[in-house]
Amino acid sequence: MEKQQQTRRTKRIEVRFGPERPTDLGFTIDVSETGLFVKTNTVYPPDTRLVLELSLPDRRVLSLRGRVMWAKRVPPQLARLLRKTGMGVELIDPPPEYLDLVRVLSSAAV
Repeated sequence: MEKQQQTRRTKRIEVRFGPERPTDLGFTIDVSETGLFVKTNTVYPPDTRLVLELSLPDRRVLSLRGRVMWAKRVPPQLARLLRKTGMGVELIDPPPEYLDLVRVLSSAAV
């Protein structure tokens, strides 16, 4: 597995996800053009394909597809203390709206 080379941007966005439909809840911690990290106690094994929905601040919902690259589950009582509790998800053909969002975040951080 090749390490992610894209610049990650810190952004907390509500995300619903699941293998067949988005029923589980989490939040992004960081995003890039090729993937995102979902902080959640509900993790799926690597290589699981997911349907994701990002709830943007302007009330738009972006639909994405992705594949779990890695997952780390911790006991619920420790989840608030540890940043990397959840899944790294590689996006499959992210839509232009998602790429625009990441670019806006990148330019705002410069």
